[in-house]
Amino acid sequence: MTDLTLAVNEILDRRDGYLTAEEYYEGTAEEVYTTAAIKRALRKTVNRFRLNFAATPVDTVNNRLEIASVSAISEKAGSYLDKVWASNELTLEVGEIHKRALIYGDAYLIVWPDGDSLQIHYNSPLTTVVLYDEENPRLKRVAAKVWEITVSGKARTRVNLYYADRLEKYISLGERLPLTPKDADFIPFVDDTTDADGVMVHGLGEIPVFHFRTERPKGKPEHLAAYGVQDMISKLVVMQMASADFHGFPQRYALAAEGSSESADFGDDSESVGISSTPGELAILNGIKEVGQFPAAEPSTFLEPFKAYVRSMASTTSTPLHYFEPTGNVPSGEALRTAEAPLVKKVRNRQLAFGATWREVFSFILRDGAFNEDVQVHWKPVETFDTKEAMEIAYKKIQIGIPLAQVAAEMGYDAALIKTWIVEKESTSVQPGNDIPGETSTHDLQPDTAGVPDSPYGKAA
Repeated sequence: MTDLTLAVNEILDRRDGYLTAEEYYEGTAEEVYTTAAIKRALRKTVNRFRLNFAATPVDTVNNRLEIASVSAISEKAGSYLDKVWASNELTLEVGEIHKRALIYGDAYLIVWPDGDSLQIHYNSPLTTVVLYDEENPRLKRVAAKVWEITVSGKARTRVNLYYADRLEKYISLGERLPLTPKDADFIPFVDDTTDADGVMVHGLGEIPVFHFRTERPKGKPEHLAAYGVQDMISKLVVMQMASADFHGFPQRYALAAEGSSESADFGDDSESVGISSTPGELAILNGIKEVGQFPAAEPSTFLEPFKAYVRSMASTTSTPLHYFEPTGNVPSGEALRTAEAPLVKKVRNRQLAFGATWREVFSFILRDGAFNEDVQVHWKPVETFDTKEAMEIAYKKIQIGIPLAQVAAEMGYDAALIKTWIVEKESTSVQPGNDIPGETSTHDLQPDTAGVPDSPYGKAA
């Protein structure tokens, strides 16, 4: 199979899994029923009463995946990165990429030259894929993007294949692709940027499509382990809401007297039954002997399993329970750090995975700007600390020799602000009357924090 066929089929094959992940995150996953009769009975309430917990594992991780700064070696390279960052609104784009990568397990970023600038855009795994070399799974072989367009009022499918030296463009012959597309279903797409074969040569030197993934080789949705538990929770909620009417409008009955000459209400003919399961309905039986009321299902029948299922979701997704049950009794201090240890470990793993791809992205951007430099991505702290505790930890790091710039970056301060502080500190240290670095004199080891701004994270929630 050619790259065209492989890429298109790979995208189509993965779509169902991605759409399922999206449905569970959005809370629109279809309810699972044991019988068709139950489905008919609950069809009016199932879409109204939804309590979606499956999004919590995704949002909890995403809320802690924040890039504090990106630094290059030279000042010019750093300024160039700042320019590209601002022109592409990467402050917004970064959060969207992280969120989508967690929801689907995969997300893509395409960097493409546009005159004197670069265009950087998030691309969904529903339309985009990167195929890797079979011998070296870290080496990108080709990337593809598939999307729908309209030509002369008719639907067509466009395909772009990205290589290290060229871009190949294709368009489908038919309005709809077959279940298993083949090369014969496409022809070259020719425009002002391509030759007669739909090929556009570029000088980028590498494939400008970057793959963010939660795992290798293919990512997994962050909330994958929550699917089954969410189905259990959804079923309980729908059934409880269906039974709630029977608490306000109890179902009643009347019993037939013994020896009644009336025909039996429970004969073989189902139409002879005089009982209806409608809230507020009076069930009339022939030859009334006594009347009564059917008890509705106790709320505890649903609430007790519900609590157990929520705890199960917290356990299976490595998400602290207090994110599912905000009762006000949130742990603090050491208890909080112990409870969040699995979450912190998971977030750090995502930082490693996403950070490696971000370094590829920013290194590519610098090379396009004629800068052959390394790039460092600094993340905001993952752990939950209050301001005082964060300052104490930062001070201890400085005491053992960690540079001030590194400590401040880890605390989430802006790179430009850090640079200003360091310049001011260095200029102050050489003023007349101040101690010269290296002189043997006593120094006050307790820092003066009166003029230092609060940590950007404040106190723990």
